[in-house]
Amino acid sequence: MKDIKAIFFDVDGTLLDSVTHTIPASTVETLIRLKDKGYKLGIATGRNFSDCKKAGVTEIIAWDGFVTSNGQQLYDRHQQRFYHSVMDPDVVRQIEQIVIEDGLNMQFEGQPDFMRFESDENVLAAHAFFKIPVPALVKPYQGEDVDMILVYAPKGYDYKKFMELNGTLVMPGESTYADIISSDHSKYTGIRQMLDHWGMPDSYIAFGDSLNDMEMFRHADISVALGNGNALLKEKATLVTAAVSDDGIYQACIKLNLL
Repeated sequence: MKDIKAIFFDVDGTLLDSVTHTIPASTVETLIRLKDKGYKLGIATGRNFSDCKKAGVTEIIAWDGFVTSNGQQLYDRHQQRFYHSVMDPDVVRQIEQIVIEDGLNMQFEGQPDFMRFESDENVLAAHAFFKIPVPALVKPYQGEDVDMILVYAPKGYDYKKFMELNGTLVMPGESTYADIISSDHSKYTGIRQMLDHWGMPDSYIAFGDSLNDMEMFRHADISVALGNGNALLKEKATLVTAAVSDDGIYQACIKLNLL
C-alpha cells in the first residue's frame, strides 16, 4: 500500500458517538497508537472550533491540525487559526429569503452565532443530535460575517432551492439540518491547505459518516465510512467499517495495517 502519512477524522458520528455523545475508548487508544507510529492526525468537521472544544475532541490527543466549518476555518497544532473565509453576503441574503418563504429556520455561524427565528422542533432535534446548545441570539441578517449556515428542515426535505443558488455547497446532514457553505470550500479544500501547511503531498486517509464528508472521500487515497454512516457515502468509500460504537475506527485501522 502507498505510504500515506496523513489521516483526517470527522467528528459527529465518526470520532463521537452521536447516541452517547462519547468517544469510544478504543478510538482514543487507536489515535494514540497512530501518533506513536508517526502519522499526522487532523480533524475535518462541519463544527466550528468552539463546538469541537465543547465536544471534548480537541484535547484527546495532540492533534496536528483542525479543518473546521467544512474547510472555512483552519487551525494549527497550537490551536491557532491560520485561515478564515466568510460567505458572500448576497448569497446569505438569498438563503435567508428561501428560509422565510419555506417556513424554515436557520443558524448563522459567525462571531457570534445567531438564529433567524426562535427554536422549532427541527432545531431542537438537530441540536440534540449534536448535543450543543442553540444560540440565544435571534435576529435577521444584517451583513455580518458568516462562516457557514445551518438550515433546519424536516427529514426528507428537498434542499433543491438552496442547491440551485450560485456559490453554495449544500450538504444535508444525518438529522434535521443541512450545512451550507461557499461552493469553493469543502473539507477537501481545507485538507489540501492543511497538507500544504504541513509540507506534505496531497495524499491522505479520511474517516467519515455523512454527506459533508463526500468531497474529502472523493479525493482521499483511502476513504473509510463508519457503519452508522450515510448509505450514499458508503457507496463511495474504499472501506466500510463497523459503527463508531462497535470500535469501527480501530477495526478499520487493523484491516488497513495502520497499527
